[in-house]
Amino acid sequence: MKLQRPLKDKELKILDKRLNQLDRNFKSQKRFLFFWTLLVFVVGTFAYFKMDSTSKVLLLVATVVIYIGIGAWVTGKEYLKQQKERKSIAFLKNKNLVTVVEVNSDLYYELKEHEDEGVHYLFQLPDNKVFSFGGQDFYPNRKFPSDKFEVVEGRGLNNEILLLETFSYGKKIKPTRVIAGQEKWNLLNNSNYPDPEKLTVVDGRIEDYLQVAAT
Repeated sequence: MKLQRPLKDKELKILDKRLNQLDRNFKSQKRFLFFWTLLVFVVGTFAYFKMDSTSKVLLLVATVVIYIGIGAWVTGKEYLKQQKERKSIAFLKNKNLVTVVEVNSDLYYELKEHEDEGVHYLFQLPDNKVFSFGGQDFYPNRKFPSDKFEVVEGRGLNNEILLLETFSYGKKIKPTRVIAGQEKWNLLNNSNYPDPEKLTVVDGRIEDYLQVAAT
């Protein structure tokens, strides 16, 4: 079942953890700028006492300014990127709405990873529905896939994905069928196949749906 609901405590904790990581990253960037600037001044001072002409001194000053500017540009670029992410996280928190697909099923097909595109899945849902999803965020682990889980997706200010988590509540299960190699690519590249980058619920049975998508 696909629905929208408010953020739960566990999801808010994940977002807060990301904010804390942004704080740590910013502190690291400030340290980088300080030591980078200090290094430029030390090297510049050492080079200054080796100079024997005014033109070389002017060239040295210009070089020092350029290198300090590079450090400031790198730090500023990272700062703006972090501020953008902070605003998106604040937007998601204020919006307080995530998309959730709840799954109660022990029948699924696994589309095995071939290179680095991640693992994809087709789960048979009640009421003659099929849930299609996958990617590098959905590798199997000791709890997932299970016969009861939910996939939570939260989007930011520019509709970018900020939260994409799988929470398992049931027992670990094995795939009914594993699809690999060219058969997998034929399915993913077929226009009838759901967008593999989205959490998609479609009508039908897995077997019938695969036959349509493979044509």
